[in-house]
Amino acid sequence: MASLIILALYAIILLMYIITSFFVVYHMVKYSIASEVKTVMLIFFIVISAGLLLSNIVLFFSIDWNGLFLKIIG
Repeated sequence: MASLIILALYAIILLMYIITSFFVVYHMVKYSIASEVKTVMLIFFIVISAGLLLSNIVLFFSIDWNGLFLKIIG
């Protein structure tokens, strides 16, 4: 039960991260001055953001949430 709550909260945080990333990409595309710089910035931002997101997901699921809650409660 507790791990389900943690998973739901984590899903909300991931959704907020993805939405924020879309806002950043939109503003980079819409308001950048030079198209050469825009392309490099977009590639750099998307690659770094995706890498951070994937590493965060891997690290989150590597935690034994049930064991952690058993240590806290008991």
